[in-house]
Amino acid sequence: MSKLDGIAPEVVERYHLDRLPFHQAATAPDELMRLRGARVVVTGGGGADLGQAIVHRFAALGAHVAALDLDLESAQRVADEASKSWDAQVFAVKADVTDWNDVHSAVNQAAESMGGIDILVNNAGGGLKLHGPFVDIRPEDMRRIVDLNLFGVLFSTRAALDHMLPQDRGRIINIASEGGKISLDGLAVYNSCKSAAIGFTRNLARELKETRIGAVAVCPGVMVGPHALARFSGEGSEASIAVLGSSYDKLTAGRFSLPEEVANMVAFLASEAGEYVNGTAVSVGGGLSD
Repeated sequence: MSKLDGIAPEVVERYHLDRLPFHQAATAPDELMRLRGARVVVTGGGGADLGQAIVHRFAALGAHVAALDLDLESAQRVADEASKSWDAQVFAVKADVTDWNDVHSAVNQAAESMGGIDILVNNAGGGLKLHGPFVDIRPEDMRRIVDLNLFGVLFSTRAALDHMLPQDRGRIINIASEGGKISLDGLAVYNSCKSAAIGFTRNLARELKETRIGAVAVCPGVMVGPHALARFSGEGSEASIAVLGSSYDKLTAGRFSLPEEVANMVAFLASEAGEYVNGTAVSVGGGLSD
């Protein structure tokens, strides 16, 4: 007997009641988190911080993963490590997310290799070590930051939708930043792009509401990976090091995060357990924006 018995068909259709996952009540949470056979594209998948962490998390959960990166050597290294660690199907694809034709070609290649795409994680991005007052940022550097952190998200998403729309199923996760919700010294251009990525996520989710494709943003704070550790060691500009201090003073968690902790949230939101979180920006910043 269906839980929808006795409800008029037009009511079921009006409110998409047939989409409610009633089976979850009898399913263990760890099963809802599994992603066996899911076909995942991670842009910036060769990154030493969050990129590699996301690739590893998906591989550990049984997904097939395509790590896209402009640095093919780094992406291949991550793919090889994840494949070996988790006995998973992970491969690398060279992609420039700021180039419309190149990212479409890379996404198509990934889809052909995996037999489609279920999940896109728009992780490629970064401040390009261009910290400092807005008035000191050269116009060509402004363009580089915007191309990578905003147009890269738009282009990659558009390429993935070519595969998700025909199957009427998919999940788009945009890696934004806590900086997209608050102001921090020295990050005016970068944070503005992350604010735009959050806005894009909200609007995209609304456009896709009649489909089974969801969109959500994840907002990390300061993650202690190789790049942050280098800054703690005194490397980097004075402005980039100052960002660490100003961010830490706003935290309520009492510490920074590891990239793997942010990757945990990405994996959760990509799974069935997190699919109702949609059209919003989830903070994983230790209270930085609260």
